This record gives sequence, C-alpha cells and structure tokens, in this order.
Amino acid sequence: MTELNSIYATSIPARPEFATPSGNLDCEIAIIGGGFTGMTAALTLAENGHDVVLLEASVIGSGGSGRNGGHVCQGWSNDFHHISRQLPADEAKLVWDAGMNAVDLLRHRVKAHNIDCDLRFGYLHAALHNRQMQDLLAMHKEWQAEGYDDFTVLDSPDALGAHIGTNAYVGALHDAGSGHIQPLKYLDGLARAASKAGVRIFEHAVVTSLETVNKSNHNGVTGGGTKNTPLKRLVLADGQTVKAKFVLLCGNAYLQNVGTAKMTRRLAPVTSSVLATTPLSDNLIAHILPQRAAVADCNTALNYYRIDADGRMIFGGRASYTNVNLGNVESDLRQRMIQVFPELADCETAAVWSGKIGITVNRIPHFGTAGDGVYFVQGFSGHGVALTGLAGTLLAQHIMGQSRLFNILSKLRHLPFPGGLFRTPALAIGMSWYKMRDYLRL
Repeated sequence: MTELNSIYATSIPARPEFATPSGNLDCEIAIIGGGFTGMTAALTLAENGHDVVLLEASVIGSGGSGRNGGHVCQGWSNDFHHISRQLPADEAKLVWDAGMNAVDLLRHRVKAHNIDCDLRFGYLHAALHNRQMQDLLAMHKEWQAEGYDDFTVLDSPDALGAHIGTNAYVGALHDAGSGHIQPLKYLDGLARAASKAGVRIFEHAVVTSLETVNKSNHNGVTGGGTKNTPLKRLVLADGQTVKAKFVLLCGNAYLQNVGTAKMTRRLAPVTSSVLATTPLSDNLIAHILPQRAAVADCNTALNYYRIDADGRMIFGGRASYTNVNLGNVESDLRQRMIQVFPELADCETAAVWSGKIGITVNRIPHFGTAGDGVYFVQGFSGHGVALTGLAGTLLAQHIMGQSRLFNILSKLRHLPFPGGLFRTPALAIGMSWYKMRDYLRL
C-alpha cells in the first residue's frame, strides 16, 4: 500500500485495503474518486440496491479527504447570499436546509456504521480585529433568523478566555453544532461500510479516458436519466475497461484525466499544508484550548487548528495559490502557530504534510452534468468534510430520482477563472490583494 504522508495514517493500526482491477468490469454506476464524496455516494447507492464500482487512482484517503484538517463545519462554504440571490425563495430554503443538514448526515453515518473517528463538537470562528467581529455578528444574526440556535457570541475577554487562551483574537462565535474529526478514520469507516453493502472498490485504478458507447442494454435506474442513456466506457491505465450506465466524477482537485473543460476552467487547485505536534500535556491543553474546540480565524488565507484525540495540535494554513511550496513549510506553520500560542514554541513537530483542495470563484461547490448520464461536483473550497458527504448523497439521490436539489444546485452560475492556462498565477495575484487586506485589517 502507498504510504500516506500524514499523521492520520500512522495513527491507524490496520487500514482497509482493496484490490487493483484485474479484468474488464460491468456495472450500473461507476464512481471515480474514493474520497468523502465518492464513498458516500457509493454507500448510499449500494444501500438502495444498486450495482456500484468505485475507482480510486491511488489508495483510499490519499487525496484531500484523508489529509485535511478534520474540521466539521455547518453550512455552505461562503455567505449564503451567493446562493440565495440566484434562486427563488422556496429553492433557496431547500438549499439552506440541506447545508445545515450536512453535519447531521455525517453524525448519522458515524452512528449507523459504528465508525470510531474521534468526532467531537465545539467550534470557534475567531476574529482577529473589529471588522471581522462585526462580520461574525452579522453572520450570527443571519443564521439565527433562519432558526440556527447553536451560536454563542464571545465578545469579552472573560467569555473568550473560557474557550481559548490567547491574545490573538478580539472575539469569536462559538458553534456547538460544528466540530472536528479524524478524517481518515471516518473515510476508512465509510469504505468498510460501502464494501459491506456491496460496492466493488478498487485502488490503483487510474482512469485515463471516459468514452460513450452508442447503445445501452442496461435498465433499472431512471431518476437521473432515461432507459436510453448510452453506456459509458472508462479506460484504465493498465488497459482494463469499466462499462457503466451512469458515471459520477468525484475526484475534485485530483480529477486530472477525465474532467471536462466545463469543470477544469471553473476549478483551481490550491495546496494547503498541515502540521501536527507531538502530544501536549493536559495542563497545556487546558490553558490554550480548555474545551478542545476546533478554531478557524476569519482571514481569507486563514489558520485553522484543533487538538486531536491524542493531544496533538493539528495546525493548518499556508495555502499556496501557485501550488509551489516556497521555503520551509514546517517553519512557516510553526511561526503561525506560535503567533497564536507562544507557549508552543518548544513543542516538537511530529509530521508535516500538504494536499490539494479545489476552490471555485464564488467558493460555492460546483454541481453539474458532464455528458449524458455523467455527473460531477467539485470545489468545496476548504469546507468539505461535511459538505462532501452531502454532495455524495445528492448525487446518489439524483440518480435514484429522489431529490430536486442536484438540479437546483446545478443552476448556480460558476464563472471560469480568468487567465486560461495562466489561471493559477492569476489566482495567486488576486489572493495577494486579499492577504494584504487581511494584513492591514481593512
């Protein structure tokens, strides 16, 4: 098995392993990508009696789902008005409710499949200065008006000090409905459940092309298409083929070979890095994060962190919009961490790793169709642990004809990134302005 470059993999004594395809395959639904989106879609479909093959190019968890910061957040990945202003009120309400249900879906899967993944609730949205605090108060008002009651405003030193020991912030929102998780344990649990439900999971299954076959002899699923939906043929790097009626593209920033121009022009891969310390003392943890809540600040290029079940600080940030790691990643992350918690200056580093996330221009996930019977979702913009599971559920429900939400979300406009082949440098230049704005506290 390929070694995964994260502290998560070394913390799991026995991970599930899956075979490499050894011949041609036929199925009803083929899924490309073994992360949260693909695995949740596969599990949902298999539990409803459908024949599913899931293809992972490397090993399960080698992409963003197995190496992220482990933050489980309510809602969508940008202010909801970016969605609501494009939809009628009834459809916007459905989308709002779906976003707020994403964490409950995750919680349900953990319980239903008895997944031991260190799920813990409590989250701080932390403001570095007054403008950010005013934004948080506006967020609190908006969400409260929609019926969300899990926020508590922390706008005094005493209120803040009960949750976090630092002078870095002027205030925060505490969210009892969000929290954190060991993401690879969760993904492994989903993979075991999906395999048990009948999903044929394959690792080291690199898809090099996706072709349409003229005739379809498959019947059965009709929700996302018709009985005349043509068969698709997926060609793998080793020459095998997989034939399917429906294909779900769930590789996000790692979907390099079969993503259409419609998809790739509207997605920018961004490299984010994470540092894990060795276990901290209980006394130190009680001082810096007494409630062990996860924390994210409000900067555009934010810092995010948590204490894991083993007492390690898991500190993420340092997003590279050029996808080139310049300088010493560990040194940069340690400096960021020590700026928040000077007490951690002498703690040792256990591991540092990086991975890709996919972002869209408006930071809202991009749902769509990439051909007759081919569906995708991408661009969770760093907000994916809960949203990816929701997305996988919506993909499955769409194919089964059980939900309007995929079609509603597919109507949202997603602009292509400017710059064509140079969109990554253009993005980096644009993000520099936002970073400077955060630095100047404008």
